[in-house]
Amino acid sequence: MLRVLLLLAAGVALGLWSAEAVLRNGPPFGVAAAGPWRLETRAGVADADPYTRAELARGGEIPLALGEGLQLVARVDDDGAKLDSRCVYSLGPRVPPARFWTLEIADRDGYPLDNPDGRTTFRSGELLRSGDGAFTIRIGAQVQPGNWLPVGAKTGFELVLRLYDTPLSAVGDEIQRSAVPRILRERCS
Repeated sequence: MLRVLLLLAAGVALGLWSAEAVLRNGPPFGVAAAGPWRLETRAGVADADPYTRAELARGGEIPLALGEGLQLVARVDDDGAKLDSRCVYSLGPRVPPARFWTLEIADRDGYPLDNPDGRTTFRSGELLRSGDGAFTIRIGAQVQPGNWLPVGAKTGFELVLRLYDTPLSAVGDEIQRSAVPRILRERCS
């Protein structure tokens, strides 16, 4: 009996550890990529896979439903290097088509990033744009001219782009064909 209980406890511990390891790196399937941007294609649907549901439950996030919009997350720049608050990045010049969009800076757990300026989000209607509609948002700890999103003292962060009322669906190849914003590292201190 003791042997059965030990095997059962070991199985539970191994199962919990493996689920945590999978969730730490994001869901193993249902993810589309476009450059540095990742989209969990099944996050807003009723029949989402167990890993996607577990990740959403763990973070307490309510995802956008399939008809509401899409959420893209970037943890790296266009060269594949992790986003670092000691660096300055430029993001632009366009986003995929949407009636309204937001760009949020968050910590690695998806929570708004604390910064001394208290600004964590840009909205599509707030941007300074050029005549052709293109824009550049600078992201960094030091004040930048024009569109600037400040980061705090943490070393890593992620960018969350939410597209509301977009004609795109959560099918990965449509996102690939769309013009996602580039994330270019300008310099680091």
